[in-house]
Amino acid sequence: MESPKDKHRSKAIEINVPPDVIAGNGSSPDAPADFETAIAATGYGRFNYLLLLVAMPCCMTTVFETTTMSYVLPSAECDLNLTLADKGMLNAITYTGMITSAFLWGFLSDTYGRKRLLVVGFLLDSTFNVLCALSQNMVAIMVFKFMGGFVICGPFAVLMAYLSEFHSLQHRSRVMIVLGVFYSAANMLLPALAWLIIPQSWNLIIGDGVLEIHSWQIFLAVSCLPGVLSGISVMFLPESPKFLMSKGQNERALAIFRRLYAINTRDRQEFPIRVLVDELSPVSGPIVPASGKQASGKPTTQPPPAAAAAAAPSGLGEGFRQLGIMFRKPHLTNACLVYGIQFGILLGLNTFRLWVPQLFTIIEEFEHEQHLLPDGLASQATLCEMLAYKVNKTEQLQQQWLERDVSRALHGPDPVAMEPLDDVLMCTPTTEGRVYLYSLIIGCVGIGAYAVTTVMINSIGNRNILTYGLLLAGSCGTTLYWARSSLVTLILSSCYITICSIASTALVGAVVAMFPTSMRTMVVSLTMMFGRTGSIIGNVVFPYLMALGCLPPFVMIGAIVIAVAAVSRLLPRTVKKPLQ
Repeated sequence: MESPKDKHRSKAIEINVPPDVIAGNGSSPDAPADFETAIAATGYGRFNYLLLLVAMPCCMTTVFETTTMSYVLPSAECDLNLTLADKGMLNAITYTGMITSAFLWGFLSDTYGRKRLLVVGFLLDSTFNVLCALSQNMVAIMVFKFMGGFVICGPFAVLMAYLSEFHSLQHRSRVMIVLGVFYSAANMLLPALAWLIIPQSWNLIIGDGVLEIHSWQIFLAVSCLPGVLSGISVMFLPESPKFLMSKGQNERALAIFRRLYAINTRDRQEFPIRVLVDELSPVSGPIVPASGKQASGKPTTQPPPAAAAAAAPSGLGEGFRQLGIMFRKPHLTNACLVYGIQFGILLGLNTFRLWVPQLFTIIEEFEHEQHLLPDGLASQATLCEMLAYKVNKTEQLQQQWLERDVSRALHGPDPVAMEPLDDVLMCTPTTEGRVYLYSLIIGCVGIGAYAVTTVMINSIGNRNILTYGLLLAGSCGTTLYWARSSLVTLILSSCYITICSIASTALVGAVVAMFPTSMRTMVVSLTMMFGRTGSIIGNVVFPYLMALGCLPPFVMIGAIVIAVAAVSRLLPRTVKKPLQ
């Protein structure tokens, strides 16, 4: 019978390290070194800082692609005649594009490399963003946002694997959290950019009215700049050495390790490792060093790296092979857990996060339009009463627009008998600065929380962050039902969004350690695909739940996260576990 200690230990992932590497610990230059030994020998220095600097616009690009519409919708509501259901569709369409390409980008990256797909993905995404900014109707915007989501799915998943494969065990968990800091910074920069551009009364007419460009379209165009910068910057970075080793290209990998060592240490001495483990061999052993001989000086009988790479499977068959491995123990159980957890986290997080600007707009609009009521009456309204007011107003606006369209169809473009729109029910886009200020504050809270988590991640562990953090976040989400002021709504929203975001990042960091290189990006892509499926469902369902009543939407975002917190206890511990 297992002791409790053994049971606890069994949850950790076991990874076999070659005995000769353990014995030598990489101290002998002629001993074959695995990836972890080699990447640790390169040190941590200028190259890592440069890599994180390049990662900043990359993170901004992924955040901008998925979030810009949430700031555009309150302003574009009148230009596009949007209902609440339309807004939910526009928030969800980017994630629809993402899930359709999850499998494609996953096996392409694990088969053809990380760098190439990062460059192509970021530049294509910027192109679709420009086309979206020029769109004149809701259908065109949805098409280009779908294509943007289809493309950006790859760089998002590849970026996680790419950065983790340039850092040693000591820094890997922290780097995943540093990415979270960058994402929070992007979430802070985006409302600041929206605050600067969208309230402006810019209205450009091009080509005799063929193109009409409003300030919110200019905002969409400006948001593509990080993608252009990212694509150009990644061109100058090397390919992942871990990917090259997994393809048998050890000479190229060793050359990159030497380059990293020279940049980080500024040392003119030779890189202390001369031979890398052959990861394509069933039993890892020495491969051919640059001289074409083994350490003993005798000719080797193993094929050269080029031949080994040529023998490696590629293309669509490689993608199905990776899927086959995923359906075996122990990967199947871990994969199912990860997919379910990410589904729940992003269903709650991205639904609420993308509706936060709209919720604060509703609050501002309610307070502005109720100024004729007796003193104090508007301030006593709960968030639920404000939501109900917005739902009713939107329905009446839609009815008035429908009646006007029918009258114009029957009596001409300016029918005399048509009644003017009610002043209270006139569609006036809300561009109050406080709406963007609230989102800016939430981004600042996220940066502070990520900074603390970066320092404590190795002590707390990914699993504890998921379990206890999500439990707290779910409680905050449910408590929003009783919020009676903008301040209380802001505090609870900040806690919910920040904690869920940290939990999602921690989960992806755990995935990187739980699965081998050959299927890592594939699993990350599928993990995000399930999460984005939750995002789509949440954003489409949320406005209909609002129409049913106030309690259902907040129960949804709170209960799902609490349920996921309980499931997270089943995950294995992954802190300081070497990459497979």
